[in-house]
Amino acid sequence: MLGYTNNITYIPINEIKNMNLKMIPCSNCKKDMPELRLTQYKYTFCVKCSEAGMGSEVKKAITVLKGEGDHTWVETIIMSDSDYNSYLSEKEEDVKRSNKNKVDIEDDKNIQGPFKIINAKEK
Repeated sequence: MLGYTNNITYIPINEIKNMNLKMIPCSNCKKDMPELRLTQYKYTFCVKCSEAGMGSEVKKAITVLKGEGDHTWVETIIMSDSDYNSYLSEKEEDVKRSNKNKVDIEDDKNIQGPFKIINAKEK
């Protein structure tokens, strides 16, 4: 007997076990999986491999704070592992570039400008 709730069909577990589904091997673990998973949803890997992150490329996420003041929110951007690695390398390059442009006043006590700063200990 099928159960209907909020336009979603629920099939009792004992009826799922009695279904005769054509099974094919998982592309990852080689265990059986329903062929419908491939034909209808284009997945070549089983549910267990999918849950373990082994079925397709591992996904990563970054959070981005947007807005300002009282109108701020956080967005989560999900991306592939390769996109995430390129994001990290770009971020590292930006940090290196910003560190190059910084002037450490403590190292350079004698700065030229409209005024010359002289270290009082050198007098």
